Amino acid sequence: MMFATQLSSAQPALKTWGVRLALALLLLGVAATALPPTPGLAYAQNIDQQVFDIARQLRCPVCRAESAADSNATSSIEFRNIIQEQLREGKSEAEIIGFFQARYGDWILLEPPKRGLHLLVWVLPIVVGAVGLGTLAYFVRRWTAQSRTVEDVDPEDLERVRRELARHDARRGEV
Repeated sequence: MMFATQLSSAQPALKTWGVRLALALLLLGVAATALPPTPGLAYAQNIDQQVFDIARQLRCPVCRAESAADSNATSSIEFRNIIQEQLREGKSEAEIIGFFQARYGDWILLEPPKRGLHLLVWVLPIVVGAVGLGTLAYFVRRWTAQSRTVEDVDPEDLERVRRELARHDARRGEV
């Protein structure tokens, strides 16, 4: 019985320690969420995002149909490393794109610039579409106008067609 009395007197002390521990953990959790994120991690994530944003504008020189961000070719990985290095040096996106344009020409851009010969890439589909719609409208008007005119038919031709139709109908009736 002595053991039971000792245990019952220790229970209030255990309860208060449990409550204190729970409160301490709660305060620690609130304090951890109130702290700003570590700037090094956010900076690294921001740099990685910028690297891929810029690399999406550049063509992979090996794959040609993929961007340097989507490709796993060695040259695309090198492109991303160069972009990351230049971002860390403080260069802007335009400066980095200009660096690749100077080295590889306008071909390296997935979206050709809207100037010079590349302007044809942007304007030509619009011009071809407009000319096609205009041509289609012209022929539709012409066909509808021609369909409204009544053609004069030679009576001999009309009689011959009627005889052929009658003969055809007679043959169909025999079968």
